[in-house]
Amino acid sequence: MGALCAVIAIITVIVPFAAGLALLGTVPTGLLAYRCRLRVLLAATIAAGVIAFLIAGLGGFISVIHSAYIGGLTGVVKRKGRGWPTVVVSSFVAGLVFGAAVVAELAIMVRLRHLIFQVMTANVDGILSFMARVHLQGVAAELKRYFVEGLNYWPWFMLGYTTVAIMIVSLIGWWALSRLLERMGGLPDVHKLEVWDGTAGESAQIAPVPVRFDKVRFRYPNTSDDALREVSLDLRAGEHVAVTGANGSGKTTLMLILAGREPTSGTVERPGAVGLGKMGGTAVVLQHPESQVLGTRVADDVVWGLPPGTETDIEGLLSEVGLDVSVDRDTGSLSGGELQRLALAAALAREPALLIADEVTSMVDQSGRDTLLGLLSELPQRHSTALVHITHFDNEAASADRTISLSTQDSTSMVQTTAPPPPTGAIMPRGRATAIELVDVGHEYNTGTPWAKTALRDINLVVEHGDGVLIHGGNGSGKSTLAWIMAGLTIPTAGACLIDGEPIHEHVGAVALSFQAARLQLMRSNVGLEVASAAGFPRYDERRVIAALGAVGLEPEIADRRIDQLSGGQMRRVVLAGLVARSPRALILDEPLAGLDAPSQRGLLRLLAQLRRERGLTLMVISHDFVGLEEVCPRTVHLRNGALEPLSAATGGMP
Repeated sequence: MGALCAVIAIITVIVPFAAGLALLGTVPTGLLAYRCRLRVLLAATIAAGVIAFLIAGLGGFISVIHSAYIGGLTGVVKRKGRGWPTVVVSSFVAGLVFGAAVVAELAIMVRLRHLIFQVMTANVDGILSFMARVHLQGVAAELKRYFVEGLNYWPWFMLGYTTVAIMIVSLIGWWALSRLLERMGGLPDVHKLEVWDGTAGESAQIAPVPVRFDKVRFRYPNTSDDALREVSLDLRAGEHVAVTGANGSGKTTLMLILAGREPTSGTVERPGAVGLGKMGGTAVVLQHPESQVLGTRVADDVVWGLPPGTETDIEGLLSEVGLDVSVDRDTGSLSGGELQRLALAAALAREPALLIADEVTSMVDQSGRDTLLGLLSELPQRHSTALVHITHFDNEAASADRTISLSTQDSTSMVQTTAPPPPTGAIMPRGRATAIELVDVGHEYNTGTPWAKTALRDINLVVEHGDGVLIHGGNGSGKSTLAWIMAGLTIPTAGACLIDGEPIHEHVGAVALSFQAARLQLMRSNVGLEVASAAGFPRYDERRVIAALGAVGLEPEIADRRIDQLSGGQMRRVVLAGLVARSPRALILDEPLAGLDAPSQRGLLRLLAQLRRERGLTLMVISHDFVGLEEVCPRTVHLRNGALEPLSAATGGMP
């Protein structure tokens, strides 16, 4: 947000006649002041001010300060529920402070003061000259006399001028920005953790376990149902507990309360403070690690936020979680599974007394899952860490000391594991029209730098119309890179990816791509707007929106739901609704089953099989989960180290 403010400030300085855009710079600062603590606004202002000063000089810096003042004033007043009288009083005080600072500056910088007065005099003389031309010589003479007299009392003049100017600008900013903040107030920040440690204050000793829940419930604001139904549990130090349940049963909400969020009802008892993110406190590893990887290098991310002077065996932690990469590797080049391992290493660096792992294996290949499961299972004995493992997998729940189920469903809600299907070959001509063809495709990241990394090499693959192809391989084998190339979003550094004989990047949209994290692909506030936007429908074409939702098995009523009120499975179906409604030539799904319970997986697989069978939709699925994929993807290819495995090598020489 600070960078956004800096960019706006720079534009107002370097682009002619763009000074009016400075008002837009108040939006990010106003949002920060409205939703966060004052220190967040100060940090963003300092960052924005430095950037703007280095690029646009003093003018850019002053523009940032103005945006921070107006946005900060409006955001704080709005957050406290006050109105324009508070703005008037606050801006008057601020005007006096700014005015006194200007007077002190001009008193010290004499030459600057004389230069400013010369500019002001020239401006006044120009106005008076115009007045004389329209026969207002008398009025012009009086104004000239008052102006010269005013310069003799310039400190009072500058103080009054600055105060009035600040008040006017503040009121204009309040009028424009407060309306925007009112609209933003309706956006739920459902997963924000508040600072709460039960009866223990922040200065209390960190001791998150043992912890006891007594009839704990939680309901998110502006909702009519409990997200977490009544739960009573005891968690002891060094205990390994698995938490299972269907999507929407409250597993993530339970995680938030364990991590420090206050329940709606019931009591949570701990011997000390939660210590979220602190040494010896509570560590959380989220399902989507992109949201908690902060460092640009692997080593930076492992030690991010640790107290100064903390000695950390970074390479040992990376080896422990099975992440075989350089400590200097750019985190932006890591795959989803590699990022998951990195997030776990960073959590272990804090030597937590309580570790909460939320679906940490969902993006990891089978070998990696076995490694992580073994590591997690040994944590309570090796580190005396209490482990709460949220999972859908039956074998992961079985490895725990005990299981807490938040679902009323039976064991069929647990996801089964199976070995990957054998490969069937990359090129299997059946006489059907070719949908996508890859010819000697290779791709290298950071080409020409010391950090260059080959992601793909010598890929030859033919996908025919109506085909279903499963692409699987270990984390970092190049699956997601291949998906982005086939969707036309990445241009390969070698070879070509073709559709109708032409490079596919010239036909972006012909092949649709569903991301690993469905939530990152949903950009609108509610389901109806999202589907209409993704499908290219008119905004209020309810008939076509409802038809698109029905095609993916969603009820018409869901069109009015907010995106943040959907379960993981519903989010994936909404993404599919928008993509399929565009009638793409092919559809690529990157880890579509990750994070879904067994019923949701079965429902999604039935839908995909139906779309391929009845509509002839070409499907390419990237997945580490294979149960039930046979009907969706009759063909299978294996990726290893960026290359397609030969059929003979993958099948042990069998034809």
